[in-house]
Amino acid sequence: MLTLDEIESGLLVTHKNTGLRYSVVEFEDEEVLLSPEQEGLQDLTAPLDLFRSEFVATERFRTPVGTGGGRRGGRGRRRTPQAGSGPSAPPSGPKSKGKIKKMVRDRGFGFIRGDDGKEVFFHRSGLNAGDYDGLSEGDYVEYVVQEGPRGARAEHVRQTTPDAPVPNAPAPAAAAPEVVDPPKA
Repeated sequence: MLTLDEIESGLLVTHKNTGLRYSVVEFEDEEVLLSPEQEGLQDLTAPLDLFRSEFVATERFRTPVGTGGGRRGGRGRRRTPQAGSGPSAPPSGPKSKGKIKKMVRDRGFGFIRGDDGKEVFFHRSGLNAGDYDGLSEGDYVEYVVQEGPRGARAEHVRQTTPDAPVPNAPAPAAAAPEVVDPPKA
């Protein structure tokens, strides 16, 4: 059984019965959000107790080629921060605006229909906690579009108004002054 010390974002795990492999995206007090390695599968949210009993750290589950046995006992793989790595840089994709079409609050995600008509996924892990808690279906928001391995994803989602300018968007062209011919005498 996995211990609480082993569970961290980025940990690779394998489901004991199916052999499907996942990585831990987010770990909270009562649930764990998992992202599958295989294409075509959806993210999975599992209650913590079920996760601890049904999953094993992947390097303990796999048998290295040519060794005849896997790693025995010990702790799960720990990720050590790389030198010079600090907080991740803010997303740098195109900034957009749109309305929240659907929110699945208990799973921590939703979908935004942009002003351009495209739908984009967002997850609470890409927002500040206060920003996520303040959002509701139908709210007008601005966000940064990031392309990932599973498609477009909205990051830094913030509530706004429809008439607020999008930061870093091209300013509308100023209207040319109207030229009036002087009256003829």
